[in-house]
Amino acid sequence: MGIFDKFFGFINPKTFAPILAGCYAVIGLVFMILSFGRWIMPHAENDLSIPWGVLCILLLITGVYGVWATTKGSTWHHRQFVSACWGFFLMLLCWGVVYIAVEIHHKEKVNAGCLARNAPAWDLQKCDDRRKTASIVAIILVTIGLLFGFYFTLVLGRWVSSIEWAEHLDEEKRLADWRAGKAANPHIKEHFAVEGRPSQETS
Repeated sequence: MGIFDKFFGFINPKTFAPILAGCYAVIGLVFMILSFGRWIMPHAENDLSIPWGVLCILLLITGVYGVWATTKGSTWHHRQFVSACWGFFLMLLCWGVVYIAVEIHHKEKVNAGCLARNAPAWDLQKCDDRRKTASIVAIILVTIGLLFGFYFTLVLGRWVSSIEWAEHLDEEKRLADWRAGKAANPHIKEHFAVEGRPSQETS
């Protein structure tokens, strides 16, 4: 866990989290426009380009929600943002592997679709060059995105866990003070059973 401790020594997660979420939103918006506008992957058919656009929409939504969750939301909302990040990067991994495999191993189909979309301006050689370039760029971007994405999500997850643990300890302290007659009823729901009875909200 030393690498996490070193990271926390340089960056305050509370400040970093909304910035990271904002970056996700901006990246999602930019690549969504590029994907649906066909400024990137002009060689690809819709069944290859549209999923990238959908992923970008999900990243945009995740980022926008993350900005709100980490600035205005509760700890529960922080946890949902972390879960959304895990979900997005797992989808990126799955679709990235499928897309790269199609570009590399189904070149005849990809090139045929490229010619159908771009003829007569493009020839077979240009389509094949674009296919090779797209596969290389996809490998690089997916690898970088997953490495940084998984790492930052782990960092955020640890930060949220520390908040949850601090809140749990505070609840336990207030309950203990109440039971000892040192404080008023904190009205905290107990998450455990007492003497075999189901847990219930203290009264």
